Amino acid sequence: MKLFRNKITILIAISSLVSIGIIVFIHLYFGSSVEKIRRSYAGAQVRMLQNNVKVNSLGTIRALTLISEDQAIKPCILNNSGLPEGIDDQLAMSGFSFLIATGPGFSPIDYYPKNQLGILKMIPANPVVFSKALSDGRVTRYYQWKNDSLYEVSAIAIPPCRGSVSDSTGAWLFAARYISKELTEKLIMQLPGKISIIRPPQASGSAINQKTNTYTSILPLYGWDNIPVASLKIETQPEIMQALTMHQKSLLFVMILMTLAFMTFIYLYLSRYYILPLKMISMALRHKDPEYLRMISDNDPDFNSLQNMLINVFNQENLLSDIMKRRSTEQMNTYHAAILSRINEAVYTYDHKGIITYWNNAAENLYDISEPEAISKIANELVKNKWKSSEEERQQLDSLKTAGAWQGLLKQELPDGTEINVEASISCLYDNNNILLGYLSIVRKPYR
Repeated sequence: MKLFRNKITILIAISSLVSIGIIVFIHLYFGSSVEKIRRSYAGAQVRMLQNNVKVNSLGTIRALTLISEDQAIKPCILNNSGLPEGIDDQLAMSGFSFLIATGPGFSPIDYYPKNQLGILKMIPANPVVFSKALSDGRVTRYYQWKNDSLYEVSAIAIPPCRGSVSDSTGAWLFAARYISKELTEKLIMQLPGKISIIRPPQASGSAINQKTNTYTSILPLYGWDNIPVASLKIETQPEIMQALTMHQKSLLFVMILMTLAFMTFIYLYLSRYYILPLKMISMALRHKDPEYLRMISDNDPDFNSLQNMLINVFNQENLLSDIMKRRSTEQMNTYHAAILSRINEAVYTYDHKGIITYWNNAAENLYDISEPEAISKIANELVKNKWKSSEEERQQLDSLKTAGAWQGLLKQELPDGTEINVEASISCLYDNNNILLGYLSIVRKPYR
């Protein structure tokens, strides 16, 4: 039975391990899918930021293109008269902070505002290097620091006035706008979060903080020499990703609960219908008590057959044992009776109520009372003890209570009134639980 219980215990353990393995596999698989989604979202966040920067610059590109198409801004006119009147209004409406007009080799022709000579440092230092970074379109954007302020510079080439090749350059216009906090916040209108400008620049990339569910993306901003001069850093906590993380945790929690419920059901089911019956059968065999088998309540036909078979075996064994005990007891009683019948002393017993239960041949001869006449009579009424004083009677009772036996001389009165002197020995009879069953009296006439 212990082997069966051990096998069931092993089955429960294996089921638990398999369930845990399934949970771990699903959690890792789902976690891997979530991680891929996170990485994809992080990469998409960089692309969305790039697109927003481009979209945010479309207005300045169109504005600079319109300014370059003004007839007053021609290389020949710029060389003679400089920038036209009212250029400040056009720059203000376009969001530009300054405008610089240069020759083909980036030599300054005119600039606005006139009082800011330092803006000329925003012109590329090397035309050859700058030509390698030109945009495919008409306007080329780059970023440049002026003190602690970052500017987005847009450059456009103006063709010569007349008689020139179409792709030749007669002049350059450089217009810049200040990258203010308000301007950067416009970049994340569709990406709610925090954006900041980092100097010195950092490499492009994305990072995820699992604890805070914060997505950080870095977008480098390049200068006129195609070298990063600053970076845009955006930090977001997208609700959709928070919901995905919450669903992942909820799924894990639900799976654990379902597994615990399943394992509890398996344990209770096996305990009720297999482990408990096997335990009862084992205890019945160990203690040889069929009552443990009768406590089994199972609808399994195999268990019922085994239960009935074992109960029949126990019943047959008990019946055989009772027969053997009865035979042994009867033989032993006959043997004892034969011994007592041959004893010369009068022997009789009476229970705790004083009723005589045994009366041997010597007692018949001593008292002249047959066994049938003595059995079921009260001993003290059939043969009365005569005490010299109440003190002797009390001593006898005390001796029986303390020592369980008494021995001495006394006078007894027979039913016909005759009195005899006898030597008596009285012993208490107890059962296995030390409960008084009766008394054994051995009486004989004194030798003197």
